[in-house]
Amino acid sequence: MVKLSLPFPGGALHAVAARQPDGSRPVLLLLHGGHGSWRHWRANIASLGAFADPVAIDLPGYGESDSPPADVSLADYAALIDTALHQLPPVAAVVGFSFGTLVATEMARMWRAAPHFRGIVLINPPLGPEVTREVLDILEEGVRETRRGGLEAGVAVTQRRIMIADASRVTDELIADAAEQVRRSRFKSRPLSRTIDIREQMRALSCPVHLMLGGQDPHQRSALAERIPQYRGLVGADRVHIVEPAAHWLAFEYPEKVVEVVRHLLG
Repeated sequence: MVKLSLPFPGGALHAVAARQPDGSRPVLLLLHGGHGSWRHWRANIASLGAFADPVAIDLPGYGESDSPPADVSLADYAALIDTALHQLPPVAAVVGFSFGTLVATEMARMWRAAPHFRGIVLINPPLGPEVTREVLDILEEGVRETRRGGLEAGVAVTQRRIMIADASRVTDELIADAAEQVRRSRFKSRPLSRTIDIREQMRALSCPVHLMLGGQDPHQRSALAERIPQYRGLVGADRVHIVEPAAHWLAFEYPEKVVEVVRHLLG
């Protein structure tokens, strides 16, 4: 893998790519979730790199990337990323996870007339104010455990109860890595995640949109049956992909499913 530094006004984006993109293969922009970094995609870069040029960035205010201005809007946040990406060949598709799905829809809106742009894949998006009681209870438990045993104890709760369905895959190393990402997070994504309804964002798009949902994701499962018809009405029945055994971090748990959907999008 190669590391990239992509300047934007007032700073730079840090990114990791399978190789230096040269325009010979479609460029995939990978956008991580809140309290994350490019490492949300560490299980995906190699497999996607077999047929495309994946570029996993640290979003502004996360990981090694510089911070955006205070109180930045989603549109201006996306514009910073767009400016930084001028250093690379044109992006063909965006894959967003959790908070990254909001950014992905805004990038798609900006690039709607770009000749190289083919569409987006949204993995377990937030639903604005519709936060489930289950998620709120887990987050409260995580806060209690953080106060009792430190950040790693709180992160262990969210990794086992939200992020990954198979708790045996939640290792001490994974918890330590996730805790470090939390420590390095400076941008507060929840005000955007809990106020912007991504379904409205999707309605405004003209490009193909694929939606991947984990059947065991606490953000989704309590209302999945009623939401699936909504999603199919928005993006088309053949573009809604339910991965029943997956939790929130679907891309880590089932990287081969991400490959299938991205291949389908790129044709």
